[in-house]
Amino acid sequence: MTHNKIMIANAFALATGILWIICSLFIYLFPKFSLTVTNWWLHGMNIDELGPFALNWSNFIWGGVTLIISFWIIGYVLMWSIGFLNKK
Repeated sequence: MTHNKIMIANAFALATGILWIICSLFIYLFPKFSLTVTNWWLHGMNIDELGPFALNWSNFIWGGVTLIISFWIIGYVLMWSIGFLNKK
């Protein structure tokens, strides 16, 4: 089961990394539309006060690294939880 935990955690991390790159590219190419989509996803909350997207290399790298690590942990904990619940 440990092998499956690592495999799923790695898959979560890889998928997150790919989507992070695509999302960042989309924000870079279409910042105003990206802000509109973000507004839609936040149920119309007024996010104008936050200002425009400030995508730079530091935000791209550190945001991606922390997100990928977080989703690796989520994948691992998900598989651990499935294994734990299957034993009951």
